[in-house]
Amino acid sequence: MRFRYLFLIFILLLGPALAVPSKVTVHSGDTLFKIATRTGLTVAQLKAANGLKGDTIRVGQVLKLSKAAVTAIPAAPTRAPAVTHTVQRGDFLSKIAGRYGVSVGALQAANNLSGTLITPGQRLRIPARGAAPAPRRTTEVRTLFTYIYMKRTETPTIIARRYRISVDKLRRINNLGSARYIVPGIKLLVPSHVPVPIPPKPQGRAATYKQLRPLNIPVQVVNVDLRWRDVLVAPVLPGGGLNFGSGARVGQLARNSGARAIINGSYFHPHSFAPAGDIVMQGRMLTWGRIPQALAITPDNRAAIRPSTTRLLQIPLSSAWQGMETVIATGPRILAGGRVQYQYSNAFRDPALFGRAARSAIGLISNRDLVMVSTRSRLTTTEMAKVMSRLGIQDALLLDGGSSTGLAWNGKSVLDSVRKVSYGIGVFTAYTGRRYIR
Repeated sequence: MRFRYLFLIFILLLGPALAVPSKVTVHSGDTLFKIATRTGLTVAQLKAANGLKGDTIRVGQVLKLSKAAVTAIPAAPTRAPAVTHTVQRGDFLSKIAGRYGVSVGALQAANNLSGTLITPGQRLRIPARGAAPAPRRTTEVRTLFTYIYMKRTETPTIIARRYRISVDKLRRINNLGSARYIVPGIKLLVPSHVPVPIPPKPQGRAATYKQLRPLNIPVQVVNVDLRWRDVLVAPVLPGGGLNFGSGARVGQLARNSGARAIINGSYFHPHSFAPAGDIVMQGRMLTWGRIPQALAITPDNRAAIRPSTTRLLQIPLSSAWQGMETVIATGPRILAGGRVQYQYSNAFRDPALFGRAARSAIGLISNRDLVMVSTRSRLTTTEMAKVMSRLGIQDALLLDGGSSTGLAWNGKSVLDSVRKVSYGIGVFTAYTGRRYIR
């Protein structure tokens, strides 16, 4: 009897492991979770074995617990806890991506990043390994500022609503003490949200300075990578601005501007210092003239050498150079498509221009690679074109030469101009201010 009693206890204890029921009847108070726990299954396995779409069951319902059905249902995957990373000083996207074993593209997609700029303290979501990057976008929306004239039929409220800002912000953008100064006829600065191409990855430092000897001629060269978003190329004006009868030497412009590099600008009147060609600065047209070619740069740093639109009489000045932030008309054009130019526009008639003289020029290897070159060597226009070509430049314009020739780097003149110039062309490599569009 004692042996039989122990055997029955053993069978009762071992029974559930030996005889798993194939079905279960739902009783009052049962839920899928309770039944799953009681039978050693998961809710997902129980639902799959019985073809259940939801969690509703009824008293008296018979649920299948067949071994075949149960083993065929995979266990529900356990969701890994979300992983975040706080950006530290010295971090960059590829470094963070490598640390967590994900791609840069997947990291950008998980955090809605259009570029690679991150800042210390920023929190980044880390995607699961193997996560696919988002499809590559080709454009981004940037806030660019432009100037408009307020019409007689407009009010501050109408303009503010059109540009999606408050009247107070419109006042502050324009440095006005009160909104009552926003009246018809006033020139106002307003923000625009403009889609622009995403720049390619930078090829090197934003700006570099070298002393080279192409064709055995000593030259001072500044290369500018316009792929960097914080690079700005713009005219650098003397303290009095343009047309005030005063100029400045290149070295002085360098010391006062904070530009990484400066080269002398184009031709100007020797007494009034008024430039002879078009100049657009911060989207505003400062001067216009008869020079037929210009370096034109968009606010997202795409550069080109283009014909001057002000010479096309059917285009009014108010519409000239639309879409540009910086325009500097100069010349003659000495390189076009990598080929030396031997014939120039009739706008260049001064014989002194074609004699031997110290030279400055500006050119493009591509629409994102700008080059500034100066030399004290006395060269003809053709010889300067060949020097620029040897440097790999495809399109180039002469700047003013002779005693105006000058180039500065890091606030110090490398070749200072002998005389004062009307303006310089500056390269700023850490510019974080507003960008403008005409």
